[in-house]
Amino acid sequence: MPKLVASNLSHAEFQKQSTTPEPTSPGTGKAMPLGRDLDAARKAYSKGDIEALVSSHDNAIGADEEHAGEAGDFIKSLVFGGLDGIITTFAIVSAAVGASLSKKTVIVMGLANLIADAISMGLGDALSEKAEVDYIRREWARETWEMDNNPAGEIKEMLELYEAEGVSHDDSALILNTMAKYKEFFVKHMMIVELGLQTPDDDANPWAKGAVTFGAFVLFGSVPLLSYIIANAAGADGGLLFGLCIMFTAMAIFLLGA
Repeated sequence: MPKLVASNLSHAEFQKQSTTPEPTSPGTGKAMPLGRDLDAARKAYSKGDIEALVSSHDNAIGADEEHAGEAGDFIKSLVFGGLDGIITTFAIVSAAVGASLSKKTVIVMGLANLIADAISMGLGDALSEKAEVDYIRREWARETWEMDNNPAGEIKEMLELYEAEGVSHDDSALILNTMAKYKEFFVKHMMIVELGLQTPDDDANPWAKGAVTFGAFVLFGSVPLLSYIIANAAGADGGLLFGLCIMFTAMAIFLLGA
């Protein structure tokens, strides 16, 4: 039966095993890219084409794969900020119209809400994202320190988690003792399995996400207000004015969701 071997290693020996470098591309020193054409794999999935899926792996050795891509990091902020902007501004316009306020008052209230809430949403997204990233990095530092000073204990901890998921003791020991030779990878895996935390990229920028939320709020939140202003300038009466505002708001929500 395989046994945990980390307890038999000195800290110096473990550190030496744990610093095995990642595979690198000859001549560049950069990490070797994964061998899959992600776009082709996505198309294969959408069509249910297994042959195309296999081909996407076989024919793209050396292709760079980015599972989400830089744009994917901002989708949540874009949708969250855009939808909040549409609904909030439409609510302000609706309340002002329902209270029979003047058209000038409706526009002023809408603009004030648009700018104030956009700042609040953008800043809130950035600060909350920063707090989350800082927390994860503190946990990363702690787990790395524990792995440096008590590798056997960390491996045992992971062994128990593996066995709780139904993996046999022998298989768990084999997997974890092999993985523990690569400290950074082991700690990343441990962060996910033990803490449920995805290690952020070194270049993670919470303020960029906040800016996306702010921009999305202003862009989509301006739709109800602009439709009201344009319809008013075109001479539409009260009922038609509000009806056009509803129509353009619904279209904006549909486009955002699509």
